[in-house]
Amino acid sequence: MHDRRFLCLVFVLAAQASLAAQDAPAGTAGSAPAGAPSLAEVVARLQEREKAAKSFELKVKSRSAVPDGPQFETEGTLRVLGTTHFHLAMKMRLGDGMEGENEVVKTPEGTWTREANPTQPEVFTVMTKDLMREVEAAAKVLGDEAGALPGQGEAPLGSAMLTSLAKRFDLKVADKLVRDGFDHWVIRGDVRPSEASPAADLPEPDRVEVLVRALSDGPLAVVKMVQFDQAAEVMSIEFTDLVLDRPMAEASFKLDSRGKKVLDVLDHPPAAAQIQGMLAEARKKTQEQKDKADKAGGETGKEAGK
Repeated sequence: MHDRRFLCLVFVLAAQASLAAQDAPAGTAGSAPAGAPSLAEVVARLQEREKAAKSFELKVKSRSAVPDGPQFETEGTLRVLGTTHFHLAMKMRLGDGMEGENEVVKTPEGTWTREANPTQPEVFTVMTKDLMREVEAAAKVLGDEAGALPGQGEAPLGSAMLTSLAKRFDLKVADKLVRDGFDHWVIRGDVRPSEASPAADLPEPDRVEVLVRALSDGPLAVVKMVQFDQAAEVMSIEFTDLVLDRPMAEASFKLDSRGKKVLDVLDHPPAAAQIQGMLAEARKKTQEQKDKADKAGGETGKEAGK
């Protein structure tokens, strides 16, 4: 759970291949079909569905790769009840050998995790509700800089993901295609010039494609998103088997430690380092924003006094 690379994969949607290569287009590639919604309209309709649905259940699969390196893959399930209960269970695989498991349960009382991989024994942790609120507040301050932490999956239909991507990519509804008998909108965009990092050591996506399933009364959910670097896929996740409003009991959102000791998250060094680093970054950014506001206010006062 505590590897930021894994966490980002969990809560950023992606796909396994180019949408145009896999699906039969129903419109002209690269140009929005007549009657296509704007990106803002897609996001708004997704937000409406997210607010209206009482529960969500789906499967998620991801894949990422670096040049001359092994693939990192995850596969698992996500359950969300309202805005208060969250359960993610994932299996991870690095290359052909290393495998691991990760599970996260969040309720208003705290966040529990289970992590198991070949490099360490199975570990159970708990984050108290007070620390959880502090971490959530820090995540809001940092925005996209925070990466993805457990409990930030309360927009499982993809509205938050599209909003975040739009900050980095120039997204537009570009096409419409039929997949599995349903209409889908294709959203594409190149990286914004201000966001490009040509000198980065690792691949930096320069283009993104997102697939949003559409119903007669608007998009149902983001089902795919794929990011490319110079036409090569670098990261992907796919959501399938989405079920809305299935009855769920709050009591079902619990992590069974099977009698094993559950550590306070701050007593687990990898988790503590990530959390403390995040809180420190948020405090620094808050202070920088305050200093900037104070400076601007002082300069305004000087101008008014002339």
